Amino acid sequence: MSVLKVEQLVCGYVPGKPIVKGISFSIHDGEFVGIVGPNGSGKTTLLRALSGLLKAQSGSIIVAHHRVEHLDRREIARRVAFVPQLMEPVEGFSVEDLVMLGRTPYFDRFSFEKEDDREAVRWAIEELQLNDLKDRPIANLSGGEFQRVAIARALAQEPKVMLLDEPTSHLDLRYQIKICQLLKKLRKHRTVIATFHDLNLASRFCSRLILFKDGDVIAEGPPEKVVTTANIWKAYRVRVSVKANTGTKKTKYVVLP
Repeated sequence: MSVLKVEQLVCGYVPGKPIVKGISFSIHDGEFVGIVGPNGSGKTTLLRALSGLLKAQSGSIIVAHHRVEHLDRREIARRVAFVPQLMEPVEGFSVEDLVMLGRTPYFDRFSFEKEDDREAVRWAIEELQLNDLKDRPIANLSGGEFQRVAIARALAQEPKVMLLDEPTSHLDLRYQIKICQLLKKLRKHRTVIATFHDLNLASRFCSRLILFKDGDVIAEGPPEKVVTTANIWKAYRVRVSVKANTGTKKTKYVVLP
């Protein structure tokens, strides 16, 4: 079942100068979709539009049968959670406090959290394996630990779709793999859409890739169909050889000298 549908989407920051140029695609419930492409291709702009932070110039975005432009911010936040590339730690907050902020779309004005909210936070902390850290001040976390907390906050929103902008950026290799493993696991509960620079990482963990260039989709499908010599040349103007990993059956790419 389609949980997100994009139809002829055009968006950008200056009227008449679109960055995303009339793209269409559908994403189904339970997919882990990687959006890949060179810098400046429109990946982050697309996520901002999908999350309702950037208004479409034309076209439509439909989340769980609702057009985003017809929803207010609170209604969007109950359906879509967005984890930006750079989040600043909130001084004075513990891990549990920050995850509880994910419940904000469900709070009535001047109300306090209810048992449903506390249960959602407990579940998100458990899913992201943060029980040992829940009372620790946010300022005392490593980069990888803080990224897990940011994802837990988004999960606590109980959205239909989770959007993540470069969730592995600024992390060492161990945490890059750990975050991707967690996101893959979350497919059981939510549809996950994330942007990536690393094609190897995206190919290894995502069920589907969308390859972007200059605000347009030039390929989409399973990683082995998207990460090809021809597509990489078309998107990046880099000549590579592409080989299959015989152990995992996943695609990896190797840059030629």
